[in-house]
Amino acid sequence: MYRKRHIHRTILVLSFVSLDVVLSVFANLSFFSHYFQHSLRTSLLSLYLLSVWALYLLDHLWDAKKETGKKTLRSNFYLQNKVGIASVIGIGILVVSILGIWYEWKFLFQNLPFLFAFGIGLVLVIQKIAIVPKEILVSFFYTWGILLPFPHCSETDWILFFFFLHVLCNVLLTYQIDRDWDKEQGTFTFNLWVSPRHLTSLVRILLVLGLFSLLWLWRYQNLDIGFILGLGLSYLWLLVTDLFCQNPNTKKITSELAYLPMFVPEIIFFFSALP
Repeated sequence: MYRKRHIHRTILVLSFVSLDVVLSVFANLSFFSHYFQHSLRTSLLSLYLLSVWALYLLDHLWDAKKETGKKTLRSNFYLQNKVGIASVIGIGILVVSILGIWYEWKFLFQNLPFLFAFGIGLVLVIQKIAIVPKEILVSFFYTWGILLPFPHCSETDWILFFFFLHVLCNVLLTYQIDRDWDKEQGTFTFNLWVSPRHLTSLVRILLVLGLFSLLWLWRYQNLDIGFILGLGLSYLWLLVTDLFCQNPNTKKITSELAYLPMFVPEIIFFFSALP
């Protein structure tokens, strides 16, 4: 029993410090790197993962300090360890700055429109003056950011659309868990004007439609089965999580890890290359 509680606590801590999100970003980049046959430089991959990690840590620490009333488990964790977390954020920002200036300045310069747009979107959300629901903004910038390293991607590629749809469903599900917090902060989200039951039904419909559409792509567009499996299993993972996970913390962690099947194409390629 003690060992089970210890494992559960360890998983919670890993989720609190957003390592599940970092792993998911790595899975996304791995999937599209293999899909577009475009390898990523170690410096660029490190820049991505550290940037996402520092950004999520900073966001959670900011939320913990702003939270009034009864604190959540995550907020208590951040407040109890704020010095250590702030140090990690500072070191992360320093390393990201070094990587950006010394190794990836050209990549950053080429993608200034994204950086400016992301900055503006961030300000609009923080100032509570965004006219687009937060879920849409987060899904849009997440998808755009993941695709930045791949210059040959086509806007008409259906895989990109279904990736965005999965991201949106994931965000809609996980943000339901923070419904009370968003309401308290006055953040413009779907949760403010759509009931949990209707929102959950919408997400399930989108996930089922996405699954069947991916099967259609495989059948009629001759898309490699590895990529269909990677994205299709991610859809299935999220759908099963929504249907069977009742505990909010478990549901959030499992939803964040719904991108792990996107490692499937790399795994298939690795084993197919063995003698």
